[in-house]
Amino acid sequence: MTKKKKTYLALQKVRDFIDEQSEVSRIEYLNLVDRLEDEGYLIEPFAKKLDTDLFEIRIRKGKQIRVFYFYHENDYIFGVHAFVKKTQKTPKQEIKQAQKIISEIKRGEYNE
Repeated sequence: MTKKKKTYLALQKVRDFIDEQSEVSRIEYLNLVDRLEDEGYLIEPFAKKLDTDLFEIRIRKGKQIRVFYFYHENDYIFGVHAFVKKTQKTPKQEIKQAQKIISEIKRGEYNE
């Protein structure tokens, strides 16, 4: 039995952020997204679970870039927030921003 492929959708602000990064970072991001869609999940060091339904893609080539994502219904995965990580710990404000967007998407209230 074949696994159903997941569909990854990045919000416009995530796509814009990734477009501004170096080519090596963009390529790593796209490779990890392909893997996420094919396998349905990523393991460390490529990703990390941060909260109940919050995960991060870890881009390590070039800058330390993080793209937060969550699993939504119907095999969709949403990339909701991206930033350059500059400290050892992930800033709480970045997590809160992602959780706010996730809540809006789940309630059907998010507009790009």
